Amino acid sequence: MGWMRQLPTWVAGIVMAVLFAAAWFGITFVTTPELGLGARVLVSVSVGAFYGIGMGFWLGRTRRGYGSAARRPEFGRAVRRGVVPPDVDVDEWRRALTQHQRQDRPLRWAAPVLYLPMTALAVWLAVTGQPLFWFGAAVFVALFVITVATTPRTLRNTDSMLAELDRRAGVPQESGS
Repeated sequence: MGWMRQLPTWVAGIVMAVLFAAAWFGITFVTTPELGLGARVLVSVSVGAFYGIGMGFWLGRTRRGYGSAARRPEFGRAVRRGVVPPDVDVDEWRRALTQHQRQDRPLRWAAPVLYLPMTALAVWLAVTGQPLFWFGAAVFVALFVITVATTPRTLRNTDSMLAELDRRAGVPQESGS
């Protein structure tokens, strides 16, 4: 979803609202088949609007913290690889990488706190009622595994990238004893 980074924040909020409303509309055919088409559309539009507004505010706040460096497609690739491109604005990238670190650090404890109870709830709901929740349980397990696997690597990469930016800026390095 790198193309979303380049959209203005309000457009990204609308895109997220429409996508979420469409997904909600489709899911309600399985979860609440007795719901009429008009009610299904009304609920989907309402849920999508609330989601889009909430995510728009969150995205705007996040983008302000990152600055303009994170909007470029090469920023994500650089963080995944752990390599700072040769011709970057050191201060701009420092700000973006510091924000990226600040946002990812809590994932080390937040992933288990969030995804494991959600997995347990989805399993319980699948066992006691709607088998569709097995899909939800699988999604939460996958999100947990991906987050636990990628977060430490991302934090190591941002640490090494910040050290490289310090080297380029001529900041004295701490000696490892």
